[in-house]
Amino acid sequence: MVAAALVAAFAIFNVGVRTIAPFFLFHPNDDPAARAELTRIAAETGNVAAIQTTLDDGTAISGWAAFAEAENVAFLNDAGSLDEAERLNDPISLNSPNLLGGAASERPVVLYFEGNGGNSAARTLDVVRKPGPLAGFDFVCCDYPGYGESGGETAERTLKAFGLAAYDATVKAFPGRRIVVFGFSLGTGVATYVASERPVAGLILAAPYADGFDLFNNFAPIFYGPTRLTVPYRMEAVKFAEKVDVRPLILATRPDALVPFESSERLAKAFRAGVEFVAQDDVEHHWVWSTEIASAEIAEYLRSLTPPKSTETRRSE
Repeated sequence: MVAAALVAAFAIFNVGVRTIAPFFLFHPNDDPAARAELTRIAAETGNVAAIQTTLDDGTAISGWAAFAEAENVAFLNDAGSLDEAERLNDPISLNSPNLLGGAASERPVVLYFEGNGGNSAARTLDVVRKPGPLAGFDFVCCDYPGYGESGGETAERTLKAFGLAAYDATVKAFPGRRIVVFGFSLGTGVATYVASERPVAGLILAAPYADGFDLFNNFAPIFYGPTRLTVPYRMEAVKFAEKVDVRPLILATRPDALVPFESSERLAKAFRAGVEFVAQDDVEHHWVWSTEIASAEIAEYLRSLTPPKSTETRRSE
């Protein structure tokens, strides 16, 4: 009877955790105002565009791209792929090759995975207004399933599929370009997974976690032993990291109340190529990559991934 009672209690606990956890873990967000402002900027400058792709199950994924050079969008018009009205009213499909790769560049494209509670429109608008260390780099950010205008539901399985789809579509849209994957908070697990499954030029992780167990235990330190089986979001980045070939840049902050600093350290030890680990003491979670120190480190990391200009190019300038 005791054994049966324990089994029943564990089953109830398991159902409770899996039912309640998504409400605490995921915070789908949208920003129509930011979307409207990006649409206005797209009409005036052509430096941004709404984008879309789909998952294998047909789930529609939406997002935004910001271009370092306006020639990318001009290429669309010159090629006759999209006229002015279509460019403003219809998202560009990332599944169609050669659409966004008109401006030749040796700089990699930054594929960004947002933090929880964020959305692609707000983040892209922020990058357009204040590019900071991302200045000069093409930027792609899509909304997770259930976030922004993307369909579907958010879960570990869908986030993994989303990450690979976003990467594959970006490669098609920017043919011949290398990809730097950049993740913040929730997005660091997705970014690390993508880097473990696809070739990347670089990997930037801001406030990363080693796995979902650390996130759950940070909320309630009870998920040890058998109770680990009840955790619905495991996203074991610490295991993905073992398959990553590049040396990532990790930005962490010791006062982080959402992602334990110790979790970031544990993840850092798993990368076989080593890491560039930047620890900060005077910044909260949401600003971990916005400080002067972090911005300088990101800029230097991205510069290190950009080939120097050729002699011929320098002479022509």
